[in-house]
Amino acid sequence: MDQSFIPRTRCFSLGDLHDFDSCVFKFFVNHHLQKKYELAEGTSNQAIGSLLDLSIKKLHIVKAYNQPLEYLENLVKAAENEMREHVERNGPTSFYGTQIQFLTPDVVEKAKEIFKSYYRGINGKFKKSISSKNFWDHVIESNSLLKVWGGPDNIELDPDGTPEVVDYKYFENPEGGRDRLDMDLMPKLYILLASQDLKKAGYQKARFKVRLWQDPQNEDYFEEFDLGNVGFLEDYFRVKIERILGTRELSFCQRSFCKVCNHPKKEEWIKELQAQGWID
Repeated sequence: MDQSFIPRTRCFSLGDLHDFDSCVFKFFVNHHLQKKYELAEGTSNQAIGSLLDLSIKKLHIVKAYNQPLEYLENLVKAAENEMREHVERNGPTSFYGTQIQFLTPDVVEKAKEIFKSYYRGINGKFKKSISSKNFWDHVIESNSLLKVWGGPDNIELDPDGTPEVVDYKYFENPEGGRDRLDMDLMPKLYILLASQDLKKAGYQKARFKVRLWQDPQNEDYFEEFDLGNVGFLEDYFRVKIERILGTRELSFCQRSFCKVCNHPKKEEWIKELQAQGWID
């Protein structure tokens, strides 16, 4: 089958899968009607998380593993500049669009302090990156081609020789955030996305790992995978996505905080979904 073009409605990120599990109507509006960035609401904590994630990516890109802490602080400022430039290029309905208003000097300074605290917590010993990519996709064959896309923050090499597919997490409430960590879909999806590159590089096993910005010594959140057996991951997501695309009946979470269920355009969006053939 021709893999040159797969419609966006047949492409799924981790966030899309989470949307479907939390509220089917929210998923339909965000994914099928492409309202995700239009309806997104930023927070200062999202801005901090983005600054930190971009900073660690920049550390790996420039291989600043042995640089002093004073140098590494500049990575946070570089991350701020990248976020602002992204929104200038792509407009307010883009990935960082809703976070810009929260990108204040105080927020940037807080991100610097968290970065420095993490550095001290690992005694300045960052694991080295073995990938220069920051976005992956993986095509899954079905009746029509499907695609999963997105990716972790980096792939780092553990001293035992195992590549670690790593996602860094920042939480406003660290204890509550740990309780809500997705250690089901997230490890499966990110390992599947990275699997082809890792197998080409000669690796037979990989480890998914969550690193916590506010708890740098925590080693509790991980899962190991045999890269020779990732076919079951394709099957897992094929079945899940086919079920999602086969869903033609709306349901609503009706939670008070669900912006989509409580939006004044709710009826308008239902008619648009019907007109596009997504629901009966």
